Formats: sequence, C-alpha cells, structure tokens
Amino acid sequence: MARGNNPFVGSIVALPTPFRGGSIDESALAQDIDFHIENGTQGLVVGGSTGEAASLSMEERHVLWSRAIGHVDGRVPVLLGIGAPSTSATLDLARAAVAEGADGLLAVTPYYTVPDARGLIAHYSALAEAHPNTPILLYNVPNRTGCDLQPSTVHELADRYENIVGIKECTRSIPRIQALMGNPNLAVYAGDDLALFDFMRHGAQGAITVTGNLLPAETAELIGLASINPNNKRVETLEKLLAPVIAALSLGPNPTPIKAALEMARGYPAELRLPLLSAEPALRDRIRAAIASHVSLQTA
Repeated sequence: MARGNNPFVGSIVALPTPFRGGSIDESALAQDIDFHIENGTQGLVVGGSTGEAASLSMEERHVLWSRAIGHVDGRVPVLLGIGAPSTSATLDLARAAVAEGADGLLAVTPYYTVPDARGLIAHYSALAEAHPNTPILLYNVPNRTGCDLQPSTVHELADRYENIVGIKECTRSIPRIQALMGNPNLAVYAGDDLALFDFMRHGAQGAITVTGNLLPAETAELIGLASINPNNKRVETLEKLLAPVIAALSLGPNPTPIKAALEMARGYPAELRLPLLSAEPALRDRIRAAIASHVSLQTA
C-alpha cells in the first residue's frame, strides 16, 4: 500500500550512468531515458548503486541529476540516489538533490560507519525533518554497506514520518519480506532481482530493478500483472522468460553485467569506473546465451 504522497509504483528502473572517455555521455543518457518511457518503465532511479554513484564527483552528480530530470521533463517520477557514511554528508546530498527537482530521494543506509538501530533512527529522522515535503525511500543493501536496516526500525520510521514512504529492500529472505509487509504507511519495493517474484507474490508495491534496463516492457508487464494477481498465467510465462536473464545479470559486480548486456543489445557504452572492470569473455558469453535464450523462449 502506498501513501498518497508517494508517486512511485510498479516498474522502477535503476539506470546505469553512461561514460565515454571518462565523462558522462549525456546523449546516451537522454536516449536511454526515452527508451524506458517508450517501453513502459514507470519510474527511474538516477545515481544509485547501478549508476556507480560512489565513483561520481559532486560536480558529476549535479550534471547527471540535472540532465536526467530535465530530459524526463515530468514524464515519469525520478528518484535521486543519495547516501554517505555520515549524516551531515547525506544531508548535503539531499539538499542538492531536492534543489535539482527530485521527485523523491533513495537514501541508502550509512555505509562503513555501520550505526546501530538508534543511530539509524536518528540519521533518517534528520533527513526526513530536513525535507518534510519530499518523499523518501529507505534503501537497505547490507551486502554493499555492511549496515542492515531491520524491519522493526523501518516500521518505526515509516510510522513516525509521513514523507518516509517506502523501502527498497535487497534481500532474498522470505521471512524478511513478510516482516516488511502489512504497514499502510510503508510501500515495499523489491531491490534484488533474484527475489523479484517473491516480493511481488507477497504484496510489494513494485520493484527497483536492474533487469528492467534490458527488458523494460516485459519487466513492467510482470510487475503490473503480479501486483493484481500473482497467479495469473501470464505472470508465470513472464517469469520463465525473465529468469535466465536475471540470473546472468547477477553473475558479476553490478553494473558490470548490465552494461555488457546493454552494449550487446543496443550499443550502450559499456565503460565503467575503476575499481570496476569490463565483463570478462566468459561472463559476456553467459550474458549472450541468456539473451538468446530469452529470444528463443519469446518466439517459441
């Protein structure tokens, strides 16, 4: 269930950041945004984990955010990724994101510092109170941050602040998914594509996906149908279509596999920032095979 001030529903795609020659490729970014809007994507994340946010300078974040929001031009809601080890740095990023016109903030837990539950409540309280009119999605991805935002803490924050409207949860644990559900103040979004089907079966509001970069129409259709009736036969068909691609895109450090896949599919720049490196031949072969399998299943 979503609060009335939450514009995010359905298939939300976490965009990679296109680089050419070490700089942001603004033309590729604009083309990618148009591609998604034309193919049914219902929201975009700009400058999140898939967007290599940790490798962007503050100046580059401003450029990326500004160009993306300007090109989207209100056609779909845009979440800007924020987060830092300290609360003060997170608030600096939030101020900049709100000034750029973000429709919402995707706020990852403080990484490296690894606060306890009290610290997390204080951190997110400061953020929510600083921007009371901006929807905030909590972002829990403990395998990246070392910090696990527990369901009890999530519910406490959602019940306390009207602008904390949801959470992107990166888990494959059914008990964790179930523990997050049922709060009318909290929308839950699948944050791990390998658990996408489980989230939707348990009542998720939508998903923030990587796979949607490659297959936006099928991903959006699956999420939309599953949110109404997860037992729909078409949902089962779409699961079979997407499963090999989702598996292949999970084989390397994100966004290495998705950038390789997008390069194969439509000439998207596969360049990454160190310490990430381009996909090795074996991984590219697995991705190519998964794409071929998807096409084969689709035409069967």
